[in-house]
Amino acid sequence: MKIYDTQRAPNPRRVRLFMIEKGIEDVEIVPVSLLEGAHKQPDYLAKAGLANVPMLEMDDGTCITESLAICRYLES
Repeated sequence: MKIYDTQRAPNPRRVRLFMIEKGIEDVEIVPVSLLEGAHKQPDYLAKAGLANVPMLEMDDGTCITESLAICRYLES
């Protein structure tokens, strides 16, 4: 699994803090630069559907872009 993350937004921060609290360390973190518009590039949009960050990409290619849904999935 991969988390597409940025340091400059509150929703990714929520997911990062959740992962720290739960001790989740086995998820790859991929930095996304909002200032460079990386979340609006065609390859990112093809996965996410929307220009939202954070995004959880599962091993089967399924992607979740809502921070609360990501936290719930990681909890389960």
